[in-house]
Amino acid sequence: MVYRDATADDAKAIAEFCARTFVDTFGHLYPPEDLSAYLAAKYSEAMQREEIADPSIRYRLALNGDAIAGYCMMGDLDMEVDDTRALELHRLYVDAHIKGAGVAAALMDDCLAWARAKGAEQLYLSVWEENHRAQAFYKRYGFEHVGEHKFMVGNTADRDFIWRLTL
Repeated sequence: MVYRDATADDAKAIAEFCARTFVDTFGHLYPPEDLSAYLAAKYSEAMQREEIADPSIRYRLALNGDAIAGYCMMGDLDMEVDDTRALELHRLYVDAHIKGAGVAAALMDDCLAWARAKGAEQLYLSVWEENHRAQAFYKRYGFEHVGEHKFMVGNTADRDFIWRLTL
C-alpha cells in the first residue's frame, strides 16, 4: 500500500471511489432520489477537484497499485461546535474488501499527525448512530461521543454522533 496526498489528476478516481464506498456502506438507507441528489452534490468530479485545490483541506489516499483502496479528508471545522483550535476529519473510507487490513489505521495515524502539526488541540468527526464498527474504531483512538447533529442525504435526515479527540 502506498500513501500520498491527492492531486487534481486524482479527482475523477476519487469521485468514483467516494460514490461507490458511500453507496456500499449507506446506500440501502435512502430513497433513490435522495441518494442521487447527495452523490451529485458531494461526490462529483468537479467537487473533488475543488476540495483538492482548497489549501484548508487535505486529502490523503491509500493506493493499491493504481487503484484507490481508501482515503481520508480533513480540514477546517464545519460542524456546529464552538472550538477555534480544532480541525475536522470529514471522511475516512476504506474499500470493503480490505477492511481490517490496517489501511484505516494508517490513514487515521496520518490524520492525527497532520492535525497536530497544524496546531489543532481537538479533532472532531461525525459518525452515523448505527455505524458501530466505525464507532469502535474511533473509540480505540480515544475519541469521545460529545453530541449529535442531523446529517442530510437529500431530504432524509440521519442522526449522526459528534465525536471529539483531544490531541
